[in-house]
Amino acid sequence: MKARTAIQLYHYAAGLCDTSTGLLLLFAPAFTLRMMGITRNPQPLFYASYVGIFVFCVGFSYLVVPGTGLAKSLRAASWRTQWLITALFRTAIAVFVSLQVAFGAMQPAWLAVALTDTTFAVIQWIGLRRDWIALAE
Repeated sequence: MKARTAIQLYHYAAGLCDTSTGLLLLFAPAFTLRMMGITRNPQPLFYASYVGIFVFCVGFSYLVVPGTGLAKSLRAASWRTQWLITALFRTAIAVFVSLQVAFGAMQPAWLAVALTDTTFAVIQWIGLRRDWIALAE
């Protein structure tokens, strides 16, 4: 598989994961949290919808970048910036959620969020360090 194809597939996988979760949190927060195994919903419940907007935006950022029709150098710069920003967000979220679970403020089911964000963040930190995006140009 070509590096460009692999990076685009990664973008679509990460993007669809968060975009769909964000939309579900926005429009059906109780249902979404129940599907995640969360039994104690945040109160008021619209806080989950508020988080859904953020999750949607992070996910959608992956879907916008690969489809850009700009010059190769600008596209690569966009991918690097997107990876850096979302890796920072994902790292912060993973640390926050893990600590909240450790201190008993959040249910252990939330660790699935921390694990997902950790996985995507590690892929992106490694990819940035090794400049995988350059391979895709």
